[in-house]
Amino acid sequence: MSVRWVHIPKCGSTLGVSLLAYGCTPSHPAWHIVFMAIAGGSIDVRMAHAIDARHNSSGTRCDGRIWLPFRGHDAVDHEKELVAGPAGAIAHAAARTARGGGLAAMFRRPSQRLISAFLDNYHAWGIARHTNRARMKKQAPTVDLWARIPGVAACQTKMLSGLNCGDLVPEGRGPALLARATALVRSTAFVFVGLVEEWDASICLLHATLGRGTRPMLAELQSLGHSSNSRTLRARGDGLGPCRLLSAAGGCFDASSAKGRYNESVLGGWRDELDDALYAVVVDVYRANLARHGM
Repeated sequence: MSVRWVHIPKCGSTLGVSLLAYGCTPSHPAWHIVFMAIAGGSIDVRMAHAIDARHNSSGTRCDGRIWLPFRGHDAVDHEKELVAGPAGAIAHAAARTARGGGLAAMFRRPSQRLISAFLDNYHAWGIARHTNRARMKKQAPTVDLWARIPGVAACQTKMLSGLNCGDLVPEGRGPALLARATALVRSTAFVFVGLVEEWDASICLLHATLGRGTRPMLAELQSLGHSSNSRTLRARGDGLGPCRLLSAAGGCFDASSAKGRYNESVLGGWRDELDDALYAVVVDVYRANLARHGM
């Protein structure tokens, strides 16, 4: 089938390795795909160049198995990408091709994704339209303050609704965007949804879904992201450098509280209400897909 990667920021560039391995081997050998991921720099940019997709937003690559865009954090364009399926159901345009197919994405617990984005140099794709990093760093030296800057929250909901991750949510439109995003996740337009928190199982589900008789490479089960925020963050005074994860009161938090997750108490009780609601739906769809494949 043909797969369109919805690359939500801080939800795993390594998924691109899996998708290229599925769609583009043997024309792009597995060793080359893995090398692109571990060589440093921006994985998604390098992979897009490898299949001549960096400056193209339409068409397909790799004998039709990769559906463009495949170049970064492109939101789902409802007008251009989505069509009416059987009985009026939502489908992706790839479903009308001989291969069939649709959207594929990893999702992440919203508080975890946001903290990771903060540590990755205030990463909010598209937010430069109404602010900039220098201004945000001055306004919000701590993640709990950054979370409240307009445009930072609801990244996953916005991208599934046709907006950039860092776009402003139009006043009063939050519930409508959430309804649009949840309907899309529940539809046949998505051929795969996975969870960053259950990465290995998600990758196995991806292979079971896409077929071609492939099995995961070891590299697909590892974090190969380009950012440096995965390194352990500890409190001051332990020789590992200054703390980058401060609470509003000035306290320093360890990077994780359990199972490699960030300590969410650093947010001071703040919650991403739209993305939390979407994530709950994604988890339900993910669990149902696991069960359907006997996993």
